[in-house]
Amino acid sequence: MKNDARIWTTGLLLLLSPGGCAAPDSARGEERARIERQLNELYRPLLALVAESRASVEDFMKTKLGRDWIFPFEKGREAEELKLWLEKAEGDLMPRNDRMCALIRSKRELVDGPELPPPWKALLDHEDGWRAAHEKWKKDHVPYSWHAPSPFPKRLESELETEIQKLEKRLDELKKAA
Repeated sequence: MKNDARIWTTGLLLLLSPGGCAAPDSARGEERARIERQLNELYRPLLALVAESRASVEDFMKTKLGRDWIFPFEKGREAEELKLWLEKAEGDLMPRNDRMCALIRSKRELVDGPELPPPWKALLDHEDGWRAAHEKWKKDHVPYSWHAPSPFPKRLESELETEIQKLEKRLDELKKAA
């Protein structure tokens, strides 16, 4: 009787131990939890900020400039357009870019792989460069071209959408397997 209890206990421990029969469900649960965190804490919030930024710039061009480009400023309206642009940049774009970069930096552990995706690195470079040039202009009056030395990564929004779709698909697969 004692041996039967020991065998049963040992078998149960093996089933529940890492590498036992219960391990695949546990691993799937951990993967599911990670993907949910990736989506809810990083990818979706970052996509929302990127989409908001794009819409904001498009609205600015349409309503304030009346055209579909920002630079170069129109001859004869340079001073007026520069004032509008600086208000837009300092009051809207740069703070949102800062939030995007802070999100990426604070949730780095949720990115798969050792490297950030190239568009994410490009965003960090864009904002860091723009912030540095702008601060130098404000403090030391060093002229610059009123925008970042590197462009905002145009593919960032579409790549985030693609990655979110992949993560959602994988999450659905894991839920079905449970």
